[in-house]
Amino acid sequence: MEVTQEYISVGCNRLTQALAWGADGLAAFGAHHSVALYYPMDSSRRGVTATLHGHSARVNCVNFINRGHELDQKNVAIVSGSADKTARIWKKRGDHWICSAVLEGHTGSVVTIGVVRARSIAGETDLIATGSGDGTIKIWEREEVDDSKDQVACIQTIDVGKKYAQSIAISYLPYTTAPVMAVGTTDNRINIYAMQSKQFSKVLSLQGHDNWVRSLDFATFTKDGAKDNSTESGASNNSTHHHTLQDGDLLLASGSQDKYIRIWRISSVDTTNEQTQEAQSGSEGALTQDMLKSLEEMSKSGTQLSTKAHIIEVTMEAAETKRFSVIFEALLLGHDDWVYTINWQPATQLNGKYHQPMALLSASTDKSMMIWKPDETTGVWVNNTQVGEVGGNTIGFYGGLFGPDGRWILAYGYNGAFHIWKNEGNEIGDRWVPQVPASGHYASVQDLTWDPTNEYLVSVSLDQTARLFSPWKHTDNKTQEPVSTWHEIARPQIHGYDAQCIAFSSKWTFVSGSDEKVLRVFDAPQTFVHSLAQLTGRNEVLEDESSRPVGANLPALGLSNKAVFEGDIASMVEAQESEDYLSQQAFVSTGATPTSLIETMTQPPFEEHLLQHTLWPEVEKLFGHGYELMCVDASHDGKWVASACRAHTPDQAVVRLFNAQGKSWKQTPHPLVSHTLTVTKVLFSHNDQFLLSISRDRLWSLFEKVEDPNAADPYRLIASNKAHARILWDCSWSADDSMFATGSRDKTIKIWSKKDAANSASWTTVATIKLPEAVTAVEFAPIVGNKSNVLAAGLEDGRIFLFESIVGAPETWSPLGEIKRELTHVGTVNGLSWRLVKMTEAGGSNKLQLASCGVDHSVRLFNITIHYK
Repeated sequence: MEVTQEYISVGCNRLTQALAWGADGLAAFGAHHSVALYYPMDSSRRGVTATLHGHSARVNCVNFINRGHELDQKNVAIVSGSADKTARIWKKRGDHWICSAVLEGHTGSVVTIGVVRARSIAGETDLIATGSGDGTIKIWEREEVDDSKDQVACIQTIDVGKKYAQSIAISYLPYTTAPVMAVGTTDNRINIYAMQSKQFSKVLSLQGHDNWVRSLDFATFTKDGAKDNSTESGASNNSTHHHTLQDGDLLLASGSQDKYIRIWRISSVDTTNEQTQEAQSGSEGALTQDMLKSLEEMSKSGTQLSTKAHIIEVTMEAAETKRFSVIFEALLLGHDDWVYTINWQPATQLNGKYHQPMALLSASTDKSMMIWKPDETTGVWVNNTQVGEVGGNTIGFYGGLFGPDGRWILAYGYNGAFHIWKNEGNEIGDRWVPQVPASGHYASVQDLTWDPTNEYLVSVSLDQTARLFSPWKHTDNKTQEPVSTWHEIARPQIHGYDAQCIAFSSKWTFVSGSDEKVLRVFDAPQTFVHSLAQLTGRNEVLEDESSRPVGANLPALGLSNKAVFEGDIASMVEAQESEDYLSQQAFVSTGATPTSLIETMTQPPFEEHLLQHTLWPEVEKLFGHGYELMCVDASHDGKWVASACRAHTPDQAVVRLFNAQGKSWKQTPHPLVSHTLTVTKVLFSHNDQFLLSISRDRLWSLFEKVEDPNAADPYRLIASNKAHARILWDCSWSADDSMFATGSRDKTIKIWSKKDAANSASWTTVATIKLPEAVTAVEFAPIVGNKSNVLAAGLEDGRIFLFESIVGAPETWSPLGEIKRELTHVGTVNGLSWRLVKMTEAGGSNKLQLASCGVDHSVRLFNITIHYK
């Protein structure tokens, strides 16, 4: 058996430091308990490539460890901090990432990580700082032992008490290799620590922010920071708009929940070279002896200077003492809400030399990201570029970073979604253009299913959305070769309740159940059918699209997506043009516009488009259940929908049937009664002859189709069996309906087959498959070439096993193997679903694909090839 990863869809954790972007173009972000890896600048736009497993709780913060000189710096490792009270170091060995060290010692969640960012990072050891909710900051020294192991030692623990660290940044003091650490805390201050005698000691506390300091970032100023061509007056731009900054000065940017960004300057004021500095930069450029004396006197007397200037003394390794000034440089005002992250543009090459651009990116919950640069003539920091969302119902950005070349921006928001912009401008001006991002759920994915034609995949999640995934056929931007990559191309349902289950009743219609107690039926709009044909290159899907509504719209205060037809488009346009536009209740919202409803996608949509313009019209609500929905399934002939809800009493532990024929959606007179506890799964056989239900009461029940067309109830109970010792979580019919499998918390799968072919009620156990953990998902694969029955089993710990049985011998099952642990889920597998990829799509031969979903927020797609002897 060969297994390869085709696709991973997962959202970013909703925390301010959950994303890092390395110098080699790799981005790493926290996704549930994993660290997900993603190349945003990948020319084929493939999305998440891998997830790193190891943490046992949510990943809170991620950072890259760098080493090297100037522009030759490389990422040597990733460090991640988690709510499991540990930090982990990951490094690449060949094609795989491994955990090379675990940083243990904190007694609280690790919430922030600081690593060295400087012009040159030399040496064989790395300095790491971790801040935790236990009120401490731990300083670690990392040294590589071999390809798979690191030696990490905690060299210091700094107790900050109840003033928890929210952000940490580390660099080197100007013209030295002495580390300096800035820590933003919950008392609204920035504490500066300098390393003396291998230990950090607090040398300064900077005041100014009125709320928590959520982000800190260091950059080293370079003298060639401005254009070297002379102005009309003959003076260099450099001396006009950076007259106070010296080459090598350290700039610290801080972003806070008080909506403001502050920039601080750390300069060397060594008196030995003061005269040289003065000669180079004029009388304004350096601190004179008189200024130094007055600063020292005022610092000793405790007077708070309006310029926020401070002198600090640091003892170097050679026992010499150097002095540095810390001065408040600039206040950046522009955001209307909390500033969550700030990030200096990475260094580049200018005129053949190392150059640190004076550009700062800030991300805020006001739904905008701003790029700040000093004005050419005045030196005043101004916001000259703004990107972000306009409208929508999201809660702004949690983080934003520059790409390694400074021409890309990657951001993520409250709903875990990524946003990417690329600067396609020139020297005259910037032009930031949105690009196709990765996307995914940001809460446990409860269920997933292929559509009846196996064209696309739909999943539902506790993040209250249904998401639709499909391949996109396009050309690679770099190689110009044709490629096919998977993407989220629609969000058919955006709900106010946690979604639990989904099933297709026909090619373009699905039914979903949620904690709302109501089943909702959705029908695909014309826009989606056109877009699917455009993206997949399969024009045959257009056959029956003409009768469909154009799109869907969500009324301002509604939960139901309303269908919009051709005739409605004209009235929407008229309403827009007329004075009473605001009275058109159906369209006054952040929802669809006339143009967006008839727009066919030529590439996967951006998050803003997914949120507003890819809804499917809701065509029906199915009532009858008294509690939250647990499961739903539809017959393959599209005539019946079966569902069950949580049962607090035995009379609620029933299966309800709804008539989907002629779209009447009426409930049958009598629900199917058999169980005493919650029914966890209902499943029609492929020929619709049987309906199987399983329950928390450890029973499975089998209902057979009633042949009498005039019968009030279409199915009747024919068999019931206490199958397992613990709760049953999942069941599956084989492709030929000759057997079914049940999976249980008792760590077994049982295979059931007819004892007597003539007696439809004589089902018995023919095989028991034992597994190492509770079985939470089972699924039979389609039979390929009449060779064997293949069964996939998903476990509570995230592992997925495959078994096979020769056709005609259901009592003998042999293991095909386990899908590699690094490819599967962290935590319970909630659902599995197979599809047979057609020869044309697979490139010449049939292949199997297995889709899985789990509590780790991810949807995964595997290519599985089975080689027969």
